[in-house]
Amino acid sequence: MAVSNLKEFALLSKLRTNLPNEPHFSHTEATALERLGSTTRTVRRGSDIIVHGRAYDSLFVLAEGFALRYRILVDGRRQALNVSIPGDTIGYPAYFFETALYSVSALSNAVIYVISFADVATIFRDHPRVALAMFCSVARETAMFGEHLADVGWRSAYERLAHFLLEMATRLAAIGLSDGGTFDLPLTQTKLADVLGLSIPHVNRMLRRLREDGLIEMTGPRVRIADRSALAALADFNDAYLTGALPKRATFHLRRCESRAHNGRVVPIDRVSATRQLA
Repeated sequence: MAVSNLKEFALLSKLRTNLPNEPHFSHTEATALERLGSTTRTVRRGSDIIVHGRAYDSLFVLAEGFALRYRILVDGRRQALNVSIPGDTIGYPAYFFETALYSVSALSNAVIYVISFADVATIFRDHPRVALAMFCSVARETAMFGEHLADVGWRSAYERLAHFLLEMATRLAAIGLSDGGTFDLPLTQTKLADVLGLSIPHVNRMLRRLREDGLIEMTGPRVRIADRSALAALADFNDAYLTGALPKRATFHLRRCESRAHNGRVVPIDRVSATRQLA
């Protein structure tokens, strides 16, 4: 399935948010990124995309659906690590290790783009501004892991659940799947318990408490944050690690990056016209 048959290459949309005040990629950059999305694969709900311990020569970008990154312990227990949403890159640690460090399974029927490591290396060589945007995207994911460590180490179960719901609402809003207050939770309560490191009965109690306290409303998978300010205060939630603008020191270097024009000449990125609108 070619990219032209899909609404938009998910990675383009996500990386665009990591460029300072730049609504468009240049035509050259967009074309290079679209080539990355030329190979797609459909994954059924519950199937593994990445299996811990196996070697991979590609990474994946989630185009449709949701996925769960997790680690199986020796005794069979599973520790969920994070939820992947459309636009997220899956499997990049395998680029730097002999085998995959974690497993990733589809939470729903999903479509993924398969991108070879060789093609990623080409992007880093020929399109440094895009490479820095990709690096920024990974940095934001690292920041999320830091928040999740704080969840486990310091936040109570009540605070942990509140933080997770706000994080999901913010992430989904960035890709148009939420208005920032209402969204469909892509997790069963069993999977939610895995993600939060809580028992299923405890998750049920905390959800009920959030509803009774007037902080959320919930009907099936549909969640509506009724009082975002109060919920954010409870969870000590600041969305800067998800939505914050790049600092000036980063934007300075991004704007100085160079990209290859069609004729092979290397020109400053601000001289490459944005000839294609991707919005």
